[in-house]
Amino acid sequence: MWFIGFTSNIAAGCYIGHDQPRGLGRGAYGASLCGPVFQEFMTQAVEKFGGGPFEVPPGGQFIKIDRFTGARLGDDEEGPHVVAEYFRDGEEPVFGVSLDGGFAMGDDLDFYQPGEREAVQDVTTATGETKQVGDKATFGSMSSGGLY
Repeated sequence: MWFIGFTSNIAAGCYIGHDQPRGLGRGAYGASLCGPVFQEFMTQAVEKFGGGPFEVPPGGQFIKIDRFTGARLGDDEEGPHVVAEYFRDGEEPVFGVSLDGGFAMGDDLDFYQPGEREAVQDVTTATGETKQVGDKATFGSMSSGGLY
């Protein structure tokens, strides 16, 4: 399990797991296992190395967005549905256009027409099992997240 975090001047990560891949049990998540370790470390690191408010870099602007719909909101909008995201000048998003439904899909993910099927290949997993995957699958074929 991984947990990555940062302050205005310190970035750190925590890993808890086995040398050989296997589960850590029900309810084992980066935040549940690494979170307390990370918190203890960062508390001491901030005492020693300092930290403070994040500085807003020049050359950009905050844009208010509805956290549930993704719609752009007016600058005076307030409420629990409002989030302000920072965009570099010239990099403002195009609102009202959905490109991938919110999931980051790899640029090598092929799309298929109705009735068309993907060829598969057999692979051996780290535990010695045989599984089938698409013949064009790569490490980056699909992703539904990353560091936020």
